[in-house]
Amino acid sequence: MKYKVTIETVAQKAGVSTATVSYALSGKKKISKEVTERILKAVEELDYRPNITARNLASNKTWTIGLYASPTQNIREDYFFNNILAGILDVLHIRKYQVHLYADYLHEKTKDHPDLNLTQPIDGALIMNPRINDAYIDHIKKRNIPFVVIGTPNESENCFYVDADIAAGYYAVVQYLLKKGHKKIILLNGSPEYTQSEKRKTGYTMAYHDYGLEFSNDWIINVPMLEEEGYHVFMQTIKKNPDFTAVVTFNDTIAVGVLRALKENNLQVPSRVAVVSAGNTMITRIHSPAITSLDMGAYEIGSKAAELLVDVIEKKRIQPSHEIIQTRLVEREST
Repeated sequence: MKYKVTIETVAQKAGVSTATVSYALSGKKKISKEVTERILKAVEELDYRPNITARNLASNKTWTIGLYASPTQNIREDYFFNNILAGILDVLHIRKYQVHLYADYLHEKTKDHPDLNLTQPIDGALIMNPRINDAYIDHIKKRNIPFVVIGTPNESENCFYVDADIAAGYYAVVQYLLKKGHKKIILLNGSPEYTQSEKRKTGYTMAYHDYGLEFSNDWIINVPMLEEEGYHVFMQTIKKNPDFTAVVTFNDTIAVGVLRALKENNLQVPSRVAVVSAGNTMITRIHSPAITSLDMGAYEIGSKAAELLVDVIEKKRIQPSHEIIQTRLVEREST
């Protein structure tokens, strides 16, 4: 019969105390590299599996983070989300936390969200793509759960958040296109209910104002985060605004739909129309033509948000603060 391997068994084999084993495995205290390696070797040789339930009871924690994300139809197409998720997972792996993912199933008319009443216990929450009036934030605040917003919350929300400098990024993109001689630039923006959509609009309008040019609000078009939707909306845009010379989209997926519509209307890129997307995901490199894109540091956003949340949970951060990631424009064939 195989005997049960305990933390005491590991400690005895490694020649250290059980407390040292606990610290080495949890990362809560710095243990020397030599001792840590000895402990890890003992863990591997003994095939030690920590008792997670006992660990949770002892610490009064679940070691689980709730990640409140986008609707599933967006996740299917959004490589930007994948990059953020990679940053989150890498940090939580090191900090010994797990993730429980909640897709956004909010009913648009009733504003009811069935999953919010079924939530398992979590130590903290990461809330992506905050709405102007966000059900997730209200829900988490009522339960007194530490949280970090990925994106920019309402100005009235005094909370921790991490975001790219979206307004500055879109200002730079529009200025870049204006300097190239484009006067009529279409902005395919996200839904107006999301706070980041307002940031894009701010950067767009500031660039026009500072360049001394006029623009029309008709050039700013809100569209869902799906390639097919982007395609259909832009097919209509081409008919309504045939004299545009550049397009800026709010993500890379929408840009693919735009490029498809341009191709079907025999509008050459970039000689007739320049296209700039946002995200700088894999799509921009493998598409033909390769797409000029605003890199918003998705992986860095995810990793910094996860680090910040763990610090908040562990009371290393108390006063609400935020981190803003600088953007950069990556030029490719579409401009």
